[in-house]
Amino acid sequence: MKSCPTLLALLLGVAVSPAGAQAPSGLRSEPDELPRFKLRQLVLRRNEALMKIPGPWLRAAAALAPESLTIRAYRRAAIASGVEPLEGDELKSNRSHHVMGLYRRKELLAASQRTLESIRSAIPSDSVRARFDGIFRPAGMWIVDLHDAALASARRRSPDLDWDAARPALIAAHWMAADETVSEEALPRALYSLAVLAQNDSTAFAAARLRLSRADSASSRAVLLLLQGYAEGRLWYAAALNFFLREPWLNGLGGASIRDRVKSEWAALSAQPAAPPVPAIQPRWFGYPQAVPRYGVPAELVQQIVAAESPSASAWLDRNGQANLLRALKRLPPGDTNLALLRTKRETLRLTTVSRRARESLNGFLEPEDAIVIDPAYMPVLALSAIVHEWQHLLFHRAQLEMLAQSITGENLLQVELPGVQPYLAEGFAEWSAERILAPLAQRWPLLALGELEKRADMVQRGADEQHVLGYALVRALALQIQEPARVTALLIQHAEQPSRVLTHPGVRKAWARYRRSPDRTLSGPAYGTLIPEVTFTIENGYPDVVTTRILVPGTGDAAR
Repeated sequence: MKSCPTLLALLLGVAVSPAGAQAPSGLRSEPDELPRFKLRQLVLRRNEALMKIPGPWLRAAAALAPESLTIRAYRRAAIASGVEPLEGDELKSNRSHHVMGLYRRKELLAASQRTLESIRSAIPSDSVRARFDGIFRPAGMWIVDLHDAALASARRRSPDLDWDAARPALIAAHWMAADETVSEEALPRALYSLAVLAQNDSTAFAAARLRLSRADSASSRAVLLLLQGYAEGRLWYAAALNFFLREPWLNGLGGASIRDRVKSEWAALSAQPAAPPVPAIQPRWFGYPQAVPRYGVPAELVQQIVAAESPSASAWLDRNGQANLLRALKRLPPGDTNLALLRTKRETLRLTTVSRRARESLNGFLEPEDAIVIDPAYMPVLALSAIVHEWQHLLFHRAQLEMLAQSITGENLLQVELPGVQPYLAEGFAEWSAERILAPLAQRWPLLALGELEKRADMVQRGADEQHVLGYALVRALALQIQEPARVTALLIQHAEQPSRVLTHPGVRKAWARYRRSPDRTLSGPAYGTLIPEVTFTIENGYPDVVTTRILVPGTGDAAR
């Protein structure tokens, strides 16, 4: 068994609970003996197979002409929605503001309201319609996006408030040009930018607020009221998306809710299909229309990753649950941010820690639940397709992790190797699967598909090799040969870490035989795999304290998957 104490002392440090710190909310008191746990060593390899697209598959995808396919689909959906398609440089420069209701706002508000009115009229239940009205049409006035919600919230404190009341202070503080007069876009855009600043740079926001305070006092107060409205609007936004995902608002469209449609899409993959839990919607200010999945860990895999090392640890886990154990892992020392590498005969691994890995990745790491983090300015009717897309990422990766948990055997487990996925296939699968789930809805309400289609149309102009565009063509080419969607999904999950094995499927091998000499394409990817050392720790008042840390050098016979 090999360890590296000098390097670990530099890299990982020692965990110290803050003096006088209170236990995080929801945690129960500790027994006299501190609970002791072991985080097993984790490896995220840089799998060379994940950095290639097999040549025959690439050639089959190219035959579909993904560029023209993407542009045509986007234009059809835009025209059917009553929205003028963005073209050329306009698409490149204004797509982000467009889907956030900050470009051609008047047109988008009208299209969103028409779509919501049509959805409302189709809701089969009076009680569901009442919940819909409570979110989108309280007091008979439509609220279709975050900017509407912010203004409505501010008006509860100041009923006569309008956007123009904020103009003098925004101009004086240089957040708007004096000649900007289109309040439908310029004012919400400036206030949204301030809201993003307040969340992401408190020092810069304090300076901006000081400048605002020196302007017209009534206008400054209007700005602050509207900013408070934006903060509160995040709750409205989560409620709006949760309505679409959870509530039975569909009528004769293959399920009562989008959750039902997702369940149907995945049911054939499980002997005992259960309704997949709706991921938590977590609004966050990105400053652009971003949505990302944060991957939770299945309960059976948590047991393999973190072991209770004492009776008090088992008791702590019974009282506080796996979610709080995973949260405690994030409080382990982050270690030195300098690049530290472990070189073996077989590979080079970057050394890191759970907390640092979680901070560095938009997807988080070892999260206590599946979640989708999304900028709340992404208009709900446009963001719905993005949310279903990210949900497919979550379900695909959860299936991988569940397979991993089932494959792990033995009591003397030393290391867990977490699976990867080829990025083009991951994005392509999510695009293809979400499109299938939303197809009947998009046919009736084309605006619901426009957000993702506009994203792909923008990306294809930046390069036909973009992951979403080419990935969609790859998965679609596979689906054209296999025909059964459940078999396509199962095949992709089975070979997620070795995509070339998809070509061994008899039907695929025969159909693509004429492409067999096509060269593979090598992709750029991370330079190193990642290793998180084994850590033994105790927990007191929710905070971990490191007892020992060691590296089990892969390839020496001391590490096991």
